[in-house]
Amino acid sequence: MDKDHLQQSTKEDIMTFLEWMLDTHQRIRKRSTVHAYKRILFQVYRKSAGVDFNKKANEDINDHINGYLTIRYKLDTSVNEKPVMDVDDVYLVLHHHWVHDTSVFPDERQRIQLALLIQLQAYTATHPRVLAYKKLSRKAIQDHYFSNDDEDTKPEYAEEWDPKEDDFKTICYRDVKLILLKNPSGGRDLPAMEVTLRYAKGWERRENPKTFIFYEVDSLLFDAILPLLALALLDNAFEAEIRSVENFYKVNVQAPRRSYDFYWKEDIKDTPIFRQAVVASDGTIQTSPTEALRYHTYLYYLQRLGLTTGFMQILNPYCIRRGSGEAVEGYRIGLLFNWAASAAGCTGQRIQGATVGAAPK
Repeated sequence: MDKDHLQQSTKEDIMTFLEWMLDTHQRIRKRSTVHAYKRILFQVYRKSAGVDFNKKANEDINDHINGYLTIRYKLDTSVNEKPVMDVDDVYLVLHHHWVHDTSVFPDERQRIQLALLIQLQAYTATHPRVLAYKKLSRKAIQDHYFSNDDEDTKPEYAEEWDPKEDDFKTICYRDVKLILLKNPSGGRDLPAMEVTLRYAKGWERRENPKTFIFYEVDSLLFDAILPLLALALLDNAFEAEIRSVENFYKVNVQAPRRSYDFYWKEDIKDTPIFRQAVVASDGTIQTSPTEALRYHTYLYYLQRLGLTTGFMQILNPYCIRRGSGEAVEGYRIGLLFNWAASAAGCTGQRIQGATVGAAPK
């Protein structure tokens, strides 16, 4: 569809296209799906023609969808219930995970990964595919564009891939920076962490990704730096001779410097932080050194944790993402999450993810 054709399109053309879409793709039976594709079409129009579609014509098209198309095609107008995990729920899940959970993991690195996954997704409001590998089959991609608009529906995955050939596009070590900040009050210097989400939604169109900054917090349950440090030590990822937590905290920021940056080994920078447990050559199950964690593995871990914690509704990663727009405080840590929704349109911006807590007023 060229630019001239788009500029000459009328509301009747759009209405005809929507009817053709419903006739051709008969699995589209939700009214919200039709509205979603109408919005996508208008985005293409605005990008190609350089102007917005006529406002009055848009209203007429909406009336056409809500009236004629809904009646003729018996479109489903119901709204699916979508559970939300607020900060209390995140606290309960993390507390159960570390204190009470007796579930068996392939290896204990997977347990640490799960806690950090929950924290990062809650603090950044990012899509789960940014953190876990989500490769869709051709059929699933087609269904995504022409059938189902429900983000909670389990997609079809392409089970076979080559870790050496596939580009995982998940968070890697090069996306995370560990820093020590000089303690202005004296005493132990304070760790901080920068997490850059290179592959957040719309990354192809953005030159500068969002970077989230995390500081140490008073509650270990909410501290995202410690599990990242644990994973880095397990992977022997530090360029410096840091082999234990004690080594890390013995580092001092020497004046006149105000901070100290830790660097990763060159050969691990493109290694996914969250990785899949696989069967090793000796028959044991252990975390792969290269293969990114699969989305449905993360989904299984989270659903199992939700059930053992006592949630009546089945949890999934999008429950965490939806709850990330709510203000968070409590549990005597005064934890502030600057949870940025994708619609905020932040590009190339550093966003505070958590601050050292004080008792709430």
